[in-house]
Amino acid sequence: MVVAVIGVCAQSAMAQNWGTVTGRFLIDGKAPTIPDDNITKDSEFCGAKLPNPSLKVGEDGGVQNVAMWLYLDRGDKAPTPHPSYAEAAKKPVLVDNKACLYEPHIVGVLVGQKVDFKNSDPIPHNFKVEGFANSGMNNLVPVGGVFQHEFTSEERYPMNASCSIHPWMAGKIIVRESPYMAVSAEDGTFTIENMPVGKHKLQVWHEIPGTIKEMNVGGKKVKDRKGLLEIEVKPGDNDLGDIKLDAKLLTPK
Repeated sequence: MVVAVIGVCAQSAMAQNWGTVTGRFLIDGKAPTIPDDNITKDSEFCGAKLPNPSLKVGEDGGVQNVAMWLYLDRGDKAPTPHPSYAEAAKKPVLVDNKACLYEPHIVGVLVGQKVDFKNSDPIPHNFKVEGFANSGMNNLVPVGGVFQHEFTSEERYPMNASCSIHPWMAGKIIVRESPYMAVSAEDGTFTIENMPVGKHKLQVWHEIPGTIKEMNVGGKKVKDRKGLLEIEVKPGDNDLGDIKLDAKLLTPK
């Protein structure tokens, strides 16, 4: 009986060491109009035009594909991840060619995690991925084909992915050692599960401006040249609420 009580207490103590962070990115102002991409090859399948995926804003103003990841100051050590991430890291991440666009457009992967690069289209594609810490690659993927790859080093910023055959196709791959990262969904929401309790810094990024140097978090203006958002994680749910991004920041130059 005493052993059972100790076990329950230990589980309760462990549960108190983690918190889940949520929020939603919203555009503040009118979303800029970005011209469609002109299709220069295989238009009989791809169509004459395709929407430029660099900015996606929902009807309610939610901004998709805003990325954020745990930022460490020089000399700091990343916290030990929650045990649930060990199992998740064993599952391959899928990056697919679908309808002449990358799906997903922005994706996060762990160092050493397998990535399946797939071609679901009835035309050939290739994956050209370029970073700084990892060697570049340029692999042809035939119709229905797939190849698996692992990135061996963390990248400071998202890697560029493109298709040499279809020049409008582009995406980003975030490679990090720590699993504490997220990419906002279609409605602008994001979730980072089971972060260690305590103070952390998240670096916020979007494809158009790069690091987000200004944002409004819960009515409070935050400015940082590195795009850092400081948070304090408490046990349980931590809702950051609406994070508003000025429409001018999301306007291509």
